[in-house]
Amino acid sequence: MKRHIFMLLLLLAAALAANPSYYPLTTIAESCVIQGNEASNTALANLANVLAATHRGEFIATRLYHSSGSLSSPSVEDRFAYYGAASVPTVVFNGSEHLVGSQPESVYAQTVGAKSFQPSPLKLQVTSFTPASGAITVSAWLLDPEADISNQSLVLMLVEDNVGTQTNVTRQLKYQSVSVPGSGEEVSFSDSFTIDPAWNQSNLWAVAAIQTDTQEILQSASTLPLPTYNLRAAMDWNPAGLVVSPNGMMSSDPLWIFNTGSYDSMQMMLLPDDAPSDWYFNYCDEIGNCYPGSSPLPLILAAGESKAFHLNLWVGSPGIATFHFEISSPNLGTFTIPFVCQAGTSVSDQLAQPALRLQSNSPNPFRGSTSFHVSAEKSGLASVQIFDLKGRLIAETPAQSLVSGSNRIDWNAPSNLPSGMYLYRLKDGSEPPRRMLLLR
Repeated sequence: MKRHIFMLLLLLAAALAANPSYYPLTTIAESCVIQGNEASNTALANLANVLAATHRGEFIATRLYHSSGSLSSPSVEDRFAYYGAASVPTVVFNGSEHLVGSQPESVYAQTVGAKSFQPSPLKLQVTSFTPASGAITVSAWLLDPEADISNQSLVLMLVEDNVGTQTNVTRQLKYQSVSVPGSGEEVSFSDSFTIDPAWNQSNLWAVAAIQTDTQEILQSASTLPLPTYNLRAAMDWNPAGLVVSPNGMMSSDPLWIFNTGSYDSMQMMLLPDDAPSDWYFNYCDEIGNCYPGSSPLPLILAAGESKAFHLNLWVGSPGIATFHFEISSPNLGTFTIPFVCQAGTSVSDQLAQPALRLQSNSPNPFRGSTSFHVSAEKSGLASVQIFDLKGRLIAETPAQSLVSGSNRIDWNAPSNLPSGMYLYRLKDGSEPPRRMLLLR
């Protein structure tokens, strides 16, 4: 009976977990170039190196050849003019960010990298494409109930690889005015390219993109193959712009991890790269379970499944921390999500010196009781607060009189408190919390 109740609670918790209101953005770069132009060739070579370091679920690149004979076409020339590319090369990222002139590989890599975890309100998929006939079908899902995708453009691109010495050559573009309902339902659109017999059908592939009337591409997808084992991640906040107060805690908005490949047995950790020694990196799932970041834990995601997590940081002294989620398996390799967090301080905080200092508890790990060691500059009162990894206060010792010098505050853990990692700190103290491990 207890097992049935437990399973029911698990199912209820899963049902209550929110669904994502976005999907990872696939970035597309459209290079406006001229064949034989030296600057264009340099830009394309640098961009090709970035393309080789990513997969087509993350980044797609096509080329719009202007005044280039057989490499161009009326629809390509119209697209070139649409972007107003007065200078070549001009590389247009997601329809709205223009990089004019030949840029170093690092600039293109930084541009693509900055968009790696950006969210899109849409999920887009090319569900069928037949090179012989040019027939194409695209499916779209609007995940954000507050977004309005009405009378926007579905852009369809026919691309050919290995055309002589050129590749990713855009052969033809077609457009539809489309609306995607906000219910999250799948909606499909069909069209057909006109296939020139001179084109190598085995080298043809297609791109679909939803583009707004301000030229922003909200999402794109292609028929190019994706890795068998693959993860994506997205969040609607800046992972490199986290700010928190010193000697405090921060719980982030959710970040979603999407399994866009086959099922795999993975494990995950949240690890510091360069951080103050008194910062603790934990994370929680959507149903309230929290985990110490340094402990490898299994990540179970079926194909097509997604799961949300929240960063749960305990921040001590002022400073800047770089850290990352690390998800790995023999099939996947290592997938990382980097973060940067900054904690500032005021002059008065820097000058203040604690009258009390909390030291390590002993024993640690402990089974039922432990002692907190406190050094005091003068006599007074103090109590110790105990928190779970989510930052919830679960216990507090009675206020105890202290003498100048070393003191000990004993604590008996409640019998119903489960095994796990806990944090403790002096009540009203300015020092960061410490960790202890309860074993049952």
